[in-house]
Order: sequence, then structure tokens, then C-alpha cells
Amino acid sequence: MRTGSVYVVVNPTSAGGRGRKAGRRVLEALAGSFPFQARYTESPGHASRLAAEAVAGGASRILVVGGDGTVHEVAAGLLGSGRDALPPVAVHPVGTGNDFFRMTRGGRRLRDALALLRNGVVERFDVGRAQWEGGERTFVNLLGLGVDVDVLRRRSKYARLPGLAQYLAAFLDAVVRFRPPNVRIDAKGGASGNGGNAAQSGVATISGPTTLAAITVGPSIGGGFMISPDARASDGQLDLCHVTALNWRQAVALAPRAIRGTHGASKRVTLGRLEEAVVRAADGDPIHFELDGELIPTPARELRIRVMPGALPVLVPARA
Repeated sequence: MRTGSVYVVVNPTSAGGRGRKAGRRVLEALAGSFPFQARYTESPGHASRLAAEAVAGGASRILVVGGDGTVHEVAAGLLGSGRDALPPVAVHPVGTGNDFFRMTRGGRRLRDALALLRNGVVERFDVGRAQWEGGERTFVNLLGLGVDVDVLRRRSKYARLPGLAQYLAAFLDAVVRFRPPNVRIDAKGGASGNGGNAAQSGVATISGPTTLAAITVGPSIGGGFMISPDARASDGQLDLCHVTALNWRQAVALAPRAIRGTHGASKRVTLGRLEEAVVRAADGDPIHFELDGELIPTPARELRIRVMPGALPVLVPARA
């Protein structure tokens, strides 16, 4: 690979296979405009290895043609490379949810991606890190537990629907049978929102049956649910949205407000910011959770979460 070139990572299976067609269009547009090398992902985890290869080869920028899961893997490869200077990531969104892409405030067209490579500026995005007895992973937008896990298990049934509609359909399917786990969250370093028990030490504790606990870098999950509407990708903190136990009627009634980002006024919702947190099951049972849309197969008895401020360089439009 030529030093200073663009390294393109294409996930051909993104959005039900639309990633392959989008990848061809991107490569045709790049030809003659930028020196580049392109690789297609072949299996889960492959994008992480490709990102590490791009760093070792001296790439100046990485263009991801895919969705949140592909960005998740690329970020993991960059952050795990051991290098201090990392190439910034640009995203041409071809995913189901594209919630990470929303944080970049960029356009979705191919010409927007080319303009980003030419004129984009680097913004340092925060990254979350989760540790548990079975492993350690980073996440670029979401660590979720509760009904979010059941939604993820059901989304494949609605794969033909676009992002937000797909998440909503899976949510309605999941919430009728959902049984809230009993969870305790001890959060430190951020401002507590409504419903939290904030101590003077700066530690907020939330405990009890939980419909949803989402710790995010940015404001949206599920293709457009504005779950933490005031979240910013580069403020040095993670955002927490906790929803206490709801029956299915209450959950369905709250969903439209979560899409608009007005759910924080509900007494059943706690919004807050944190720098680190410990999540445990209050009854001792292991917790099922997901990271950036990937269900972690082995549940955890304890999750330790912290922010990595400004860890990921990202290309954003200069006007932003």
C-alpha cells in the first residue's frame, strides 16, 4: 500500500447485501481521484484485522463502506494496533441503523464521502470500553442491556425493513414477552439526571427491575431512537439512559417519545452522564448485553465501563 493513500474497508453483506453494490460505486468514483487500496470483509472480525493492516501500511485515511458493526470492528483494530498516530475514519453509510454515522453530521451521498476525503476535518470521538470476566471490548456508540438485547435477537425477522422501522418492529415483538432483569448501576463522574440517586461523592446509583439501560457515546440507537438526545461524541463522557420496569402497554406508549427524544420527562426514565460505571445483576444472575449491535454470546456477572476520551479520530465535514 502506498503511504498516504486511502484504505477502503467494504462490508459486502451490510444492509442485506447492498454493501457490495455500494462498494463498487465507491471504488469507481475513487479511481483517478485518490491513491487507494480496497479490501472486502470476509467474516466477522475481519474489518479489525484490515484496520490494523491499514495502520501498518501507512494509510492516511480509512473509508468504511458499511454500518455500525463495521465501524465497531475498524475502531477496535485501530485502537488495538498499539500506535499513537492513527488514520482518521470516514464513513459512507450502508448499514441498517447507521447511528455512528449520524454523529459525524455528514451527508449520505457518494459525493459527500468524496468531499469528506478531500476536505474533511478531524474530530476526536470518545470511545467506550467494557470489561467483564469473559473479555474486554470497545464500543463506538452503544452498550445495551434489557429489552435492547431481545430486540437484537428478533431483528433478523424484519431484515427487509429499513433501520428505524426494523428496530421498532422488533421492539414491539420483544416487549410483549419481556421480563425486566434486576440491575444495579453505579455511575461515577457525570451529572445525574432525573430519577437517579446522586451522592455528594459524584456517584449515582440506580437499582431495580430494568426495561432498558443504554450507555452511549452519541444520541441515537436503533436507527434513530434519540435515547440520549443531548449526548455529544466528543464531550469526554458517556451518556446513560435507564428505563425502569414497564409493562408492554407503558413501553409501547413511551416508544414514540424516545424516537423524538422527549422521553426524559417521564418519571420512569433517568438520563445522565458518566465517566465510568459498574453494572451488576442485583439478584446475582449474569447479564446479557450487546455492543454496537452485536450480541455478546456469554453473559457477564459484572460489567466495568469507562470512557476513552477522544480516542478515535473521525473525519467530519468542515462546515460541522
